[in-house]
Amino acid sequence: MPKRKQQQGFTILEILVAVTIMGLAYVAILQNFAMSARSIARMDEGRTALFTTSLAFEQTLLRLEEADRGGSDEVVAAGGSYQLTQVVDENDEFMTLKLQKK
Repeated sequence: MPKRKQQQGFTILEILVAVTIMGLAYVAILQNFAMSARSIARMDEGRTALFTTSLAFEQTLLRLEEADRGGSDEVVAAGGSYQLTQVVDENDEFMTLKLQKK
């Protein structure tokens, strides 16, 4: 019985299969990374827009506080129209403001 030669190295088919699997995994990882980066960018844009709108509304409220409102409860902030109502307690003292979108 002749001695079998021990196999050394990999066949070309094994290498091709391994490279294909690694390539597919690499594509999946890159797609996941790209989706995460887009989500983070959208979150950042939304947070920036919310912060800008909040600052604009706060400035509007500060101007209202400085100037006498003259009975008007309507406030325009960031392009939207809102109804701003003063909430008072039983003693007719200021408690808070109620904001509703018209």
